[in-house]
Amino acid sequence: MSRKESCDDRTLSLLGRLSLKMSNRLVSKNLVQGSWLDLLCGYNSPLQAREISNPKISRFVSLDLKLNPYLKETRIELLESVIEKKLDFAPESFDNITIINGLEHLWSPQEILDECFRVLRKNGTLQVIVPTWLGKPILEWLAFKRKDPLAHQEMDDHKMYYDEKTLWPMLVKAGFRPRNIMLKRIKFYFSLYAKATKI
Repeated sequence: MSRKESCDDRTLSLLGRLSLKMSNRLVSKNLVQGSWLDLLCGYNSPLQAREISNPKISRFVSLDLKLNPYLKETRIELLESVIEKKLDFAPESFDNITIINGLEHLWSPQEILDECFRVLRKNGTLQVIVPTWLGKPILEWLAFKRKDPLAHQEMDDHKMYYDEKTLWPMLVKAGFRPRNIMLKRIKFYFSLYAKATKI
């Protein structure tokens, strides 16, 4: 595997790559100036790897259970850790936090959203993308149709699917004000995007 290949997700299906590209575009457009923590970023940290030359970002931190060692050669700080109920950062440590297709894998999503609010700086932005209940049967059909054990494992690890009625109150409970929360359906309504700013 070349260095270039080790820093992107060529193992994804065509649909997975398209989905990732759509997420990248949306997240990149909404990053604010400063530092960025990407929670449950994936082994290759594809979002941050693609944004590594973004002049708006002064510090990149990727956090997941296991990360590609090649990323140590980039500007990205790697933190390998289990994400449970607490983030090991001081209050107001980051200007951007992203959880892209990760919240659905957590047993304690509310506690992590609470922690995101705590470690986010004033005027900082949290961006979340989660699968919706509408997308559940299609996503599962696509995953289980493939003879790919990783795709099966990924879907079997989902603890929850979301809609506006579940994600909105969780963000409000975490501390974000309703007027600073924006939700929209993306990817043919199979995913829900949230952008919440801490004021």
